[in-house]
Amino acid sequence: MIADQARTIEGLEARIVEQDAEIAELKRRLAMDSTNSSKPPGSDSPFRKPPPRSQRRASGRKPGAQPGHEGTNLQRVADPDEIVEHRPATCEGCGITLAPDAAASGFGWGQVFDLPQPRLLVTEHRMLKVPCACGAVTQAPAPEGVSAPAQYGPGITALAVYAQVQQHLPSARTITLAADAFAATLSEGFVNAAVERAAIRLAPFAQRITALLQQAPIAHFDESGIRVATSLHWVHVACTTALTWYTAHPKRGKQAMDAAGVLPHFTGTAVTDAFTSYQTYDALTPALCNAHLLRDLDGVHAADPAGQVWAKAAADALTDALAACHQARDNGQPALPAEVTATFEKRFDQAVKAGRSANPDPPPGQKKPFARQLADRMTRRRDDFLRFLHDLTVPFTNNQAEQDIRMIKIQAKTSGGWRTLTGANRWLLLRSYLSTARKHDLNPLTTLRDLFNGNPWLPPAHT
Repeated sequence: MIADQARTIEGLEARIVEQDAEIAELKRRLAMDSTNSSKPPGSDSPFRKPPPRSQRRASGRKPGAQPGHEGTNLQRVADPDEIVEHRPATCEGCGITLAPDAAASGFGWGQVFDLPQPRLLVTEHRMLKVPCACGAVTQAPAPEGVSAPAQYGPGITALAVYAQVQQHLPSARTITLAADAFAATLSEGFVNAAVERAAIRLAPFAQRITALLQQAPIAHFDESGIRVATSLHWVHVACTTALTWYTAHPKRGKQAMDAAGVLPHFTGTAVTDAFTSYQTYDALTPALCNAHLLRDLDGVHAADPAGQVWAKAAADALTDALAACHQARDNGQPALPAEVTATFEKRFDQAVKAGRSANPDPPPGQKKPFARQLADRMTRRRDDFLRFLHDLTVPFTNNQAEQDIRMIKIQAKTSGGWRTLTGANRWLLLRSYLSTARKHDLNPLTTLRDLFNGNPWLPPAHT
């Protein structure tokens, strides 16, 4: 009888421990939002909007432009397109009427910058027919790109592609834009064909950009889900501050990364999140995004401030280390002093050790709490998280990839997904082209017009 009671009590105690862990995990999930996890801001409850919380430390500077900032006011140009002269009618001194042909002694000015009245410019190409003494009549060949009695040119075609790819407009709204702005009566077939024609012309660009990214010393990688043909697909990005390469694939992991063509041949430093598929490439040097880590640490601490003090200590160690790296770069130092690096590593290691102690392994068969999983990951991948400490060229976060991949969510909200995987990759090829051109301070409409004129821009080999 007593033995049965002891077994029952033991089972109940084990169940209580298990339920406590489940309750703690549920509380942690309920407390998650875009400020302390990787959840997007759109998932935050409108009835419980979290206050803005930044991981940045105060710089001590006042808000707004700093002393010495040149400003960006609209500047007068020396050669205006049109000059309109205004003559005074009466003298402001005595009030008499001024002669209309009186010579001016000078002038003031005020320049107005505005759009011209939009309209299509129609150019007629006449292929002259010239007779010969032999009796034959020869007609001049049509210039490149002129293939019909009436057709739209590279400018309006570039606008249609720009509206869809850069501004995320669906075909119907692109057609409305062209009609409202230029009285151009485009069709959905024309708009879709323009994207296809542009993608075909970008084959050399695709080869160039994947080759440049394979050779980059540091590159960023990320992925995000979107619907293609009503099913979940993944858009992958490989990028630097000067290059962007997007691809879509039904898979999220290594198969999709191989198909993108960069990671299988990449030997530099890859800045990523902790997604395990990135670890399958042995030739690269991994650097993990600390923005993700700081959000996770913030979430752990917010769920249990008293019991998870270690999470704040780890976050403080990382942000203090980042400030030291910024200061070193500002001072022109090639690296942090060894003793400074060792100090930050020690703070990080002590915090992680405290985290493992505060979150012991659960009984066999039970899942580890998230706080313990996080501490274990920080132990296992310590060097990858702290890569920025040892190499000042390595970014602290994966913000470059996150900024470049953000447009996928804008596309999903504005125009939805794509009907086919082929169409998705055409669109993404064009977006790669426009994003890379913009990183080189090139006008996207100009680069598209050049593309349709048979002169596609290619990123320089030294990028």
